[in-house]
Amino acid sequence: MIKVSAPKSDGLRITAYHIDALLTGLKELIKPSRLTIHYPLEKRWTNDRFRGFIINDIEKCISCFQCAWACPVNAIWMYRAPNGKFYPGIRYEQCILCHFCVDACPVGSLQGTTIHDVAFPDLESTVYLPEDMAKPPNVVDEAKYIVKYEVENGNLIMRRIPRGSK
Repeated sequence: MIKVSAPKSDGLRITAYHIDALLTGLKELIKPSRLTIHYPLEKRWTNDRFRGFIINDIEKCISCFQCAWACPVNAIWMYRAPNGKFYPGIRYEQCILCHFCVDACPVGSLQGTTIHDVAFPDLESTVYLPEDMAKPPNVVDEAKYIVKYEVENGNLIMRRIPRGSK
């Protein structure tokens, strides 16, 4: 049988831990360090080359199927048009916005946009047929600020930039 003794209590050290925890809570109460944005009134900053919705210029499309073959998640389906040619449609519930289809298109028919935060009312509306892909979706943008995260002196800082300013 092993005899276990109670650990020696260091009251001063435990009290210091409690005071430190209370000070941390007080500091958060006075100046919160949350990094939450108030969407849709604030939007996260995105690079100009950010990958988003894909549009298709049917006039350029040569029905080569390269986009469908390049898609790693099979989100692109080819649909037969009345003229007998096949044109791509995208199922956005599957699409991971990798833009492999855009890169694979030999004639530049598929083009990427920076639109990425679109809400759909139901699952059926995530399917974009070739005729739907001619123009980007209508987006209601209510954002008054663009939020940009930066590291300054080892701390993550959130900057709110008024919309339209640099």
